[in-house]
Amino acid sequence: MIKAVTSSIALGVVSTLFLSLSVIGNAGGSTAPGSAFQAMALMTLSLVPLFLSGLGLGVTSAALSVAAGAVVAGLTAGPLFGLTYVATCGLPVIFIVRQALLWREADNKIFWYPVDRLTICWICVCIALSMMAALLLYMNTSLREGLISQFDVILPEVRKMGGIYATLSAEELVWFIPQVFGPFWGILILTSGSLAQGLLVRFGKNLRPTPALSGMAMPKWLALVTIGIVALSFILKDAGPVVGSVVVVLEIAFFLQGMAVIHGVSRNWNYRPAILAAVYLIVIVMLWPILVITLLGLADSWIGFRGRQAAAPHQEDD
Repeated sequence: MIKAVTSSIALGVVSTLFLSLSVIGNAGGSTAPGSAFQAMALMTLSLVPLFLSGLGLGVTSAALSVAAGAVVAGLTAGPLFGLTYVATCGLPVIFIVRQALLWREADNKIFWYPVDRLTICWICVCIALSMMAALLLYMNTSLREGLISQFDVILPEVRKMGGIYATLSAEELVWFIPQVFGPFWGILILTSGSLAQGLLVRFGKNLRPTPALSGMAMPKWLALVTIGIVALSFILKDAGPVVGSVVVVLEIAFFLQGMAVIHGVSRNWNYRPAILAAVYLIVIVMLWPILVITLLGLADSWIGFRGRQAAAPHQEDD
């Protein structure tokens, strides 16, 4: 018991340390790709200890880690940083860990909370984070004006990127932040959770088996919602940051389902590792395959490319 409590507290402190380092690095004002990558890596690492605590020791341990991290963050950087840590790191991890560790037993088998429902929980977390960012910008005038002033300074550099950035004003860029914040932080949550689960499995400390990507299948109603919201965003044109974040998050979810289709149908192919590696490389190098794979995931909701049994798993058994 003492060992578990000590481990939970230590993991919370490490989490806060990584997040503090990412913020300190960001505060330097460098826009170099290396600095941005370093900040993203540290942000991801700040979430990994919390997932290690939760997925390896349980929800109570995750909550203890978050509490310890929040106390350290509050004492070292102020109460606001502590509250930010809880809202962006602690609560999302606790919620996802709690859902991931749900299970039921039937016919002498343990059925774990399925990956499609976990993905829906992740979608809700991303939307909530974007709403929180939009609300903060709307309510905190000084924060909004401060960000606009900073963007006025860096806007000439941003405009060199071309595209939509060439025509956006500083105020429009500030309101663009909530649209990307939820999906961006959601990807970090997804990455860190996967890393933590992989480490726990490697050392035999995981509480639940790793969900199989090839069995992921989102419900049809979510595919209909996705199509409707995308159509609405085109009709409204200026739908606001929260609607934009919902579109992006749902597209990511069906991109993952498209990748699940590729993993599933290629199970018995020759040279499968090389084919999958080529697919991942193409996705990283080019952008248009992401749209194709997302559409594949949407179509799979009705067509069922992997077959009825593989495409619609309602439970995962151990």
